[in-house]
Amino acid sequence: MLKDMNPKDIYLGKSEAWMSGITGDSDPIPAPDDCLQELDELRALCMSTSRESSREEFTIRHSNASYRVSTLNSLSDTIYVLRCMPSSVPTIDELNLHPGYVNHLMKPGLSGLIVIAGAFAQGKTTTASALIASRLRRHGGVAITIEDPPELPLEGRHGQGICYQTWVNQGQFGEACRKTARYAPNMIFLGEVRDAETAAEALRASINGRLVVCTTHADSVPTAIERLYSLANGVAGNSDDTSSLLASGLLCILHQRLEGKIKRPKIEFLWMGDDESHGVKNTIRLRRFDQVGSEVTLQFNRMLMSSRPSLSTQQILSPDSIPAEGDRRNIFRDH
Repeated sequence: MLKDMNPKDIYLGKSEAWMSGITGDSDPIPAPDDCLQELDELRALCMSTSRESSREEFTIRHSNASYRVSTLNSLSDTIYVLRCMPSSVPTIDELNLHPGYVNHLMKPGLSGLIVIAGAFAQGKTTTASALIASRLRRHGGVAITIEDPPELPLEGRHGQGICYQTWVNQGQFGEACRKTARYAPNMIFLGEVRDAETAAEALRASINGRLVVCTTHADSVPTAIERLYSLANGVAGNSDDTSSLLASGLLCILHQRLEGKIKRPKIEFLWMGDDESHGVKNTIRLRRFDQVGSEVTLQFNRMLMSSRPSLSTQQILSPDSIPAEGDRRNIFRDH
């Protein structure tokens, strides 16, 4: 059974199937015989979904499991690459984030833009989804997602709140964001900011009283801010207006990478939602993005000092030095 194998990825061809990410085995391994019938059913479901949707990327559910599917057309075959997704959305408390970060992210009445940044397969969507679901459970409200494709099962009730997931083609995120604002949601989740129009619309929505959560590819907090600026400036065309909008709209940048056999996030965190944020906002307004890293370290040190009153100045380390908590289930699995 597939659930007993617990692979990270499955490569489904016409005549053979391979699995990767199985603990203790070299990658990839051929699918065992007792999984072949289930894999045949998965391939048939992939074929029918691809044909009906005319998409090369989509999500499917089979035997209470979710998969994100990408279509690979090789010289000799059509391969469906299935990324095994979590069957449920974790709570933000299960992500092994520092409680200081969680306290900021879960404050009531937040508005602005929260950016979850990182490299490919570093758990950005898992963290964003956990934040949305947890805020709905604690504070209620309505969340609407704009994804291509929807990945984690956010659709439906979360405590007193509710989430509606939508599937929008890349290239149409900007228009979808404008339409979504008319539905009066408390939160908007943009699956990934990849183009200029989406970046600009995310910033505009964030200054209009809504909480906007998005993911983006970047290797640090400063580069995430610079990437958003570069994209949005392609639409705005005025550097001063774009940097001012960015400084006004940004609430938080969270950069993460996964480490260890049991995947735990290493976090860089920049919070811009309190009275002490005027300095970093002005730094962004002046487009001095390379100077933002010092504010990340400063905020981290403040958090450590407030949570550990006995910690001496000499003991203060870097944001990467947050000690891991006790072992937890492997929530991220590179998603």
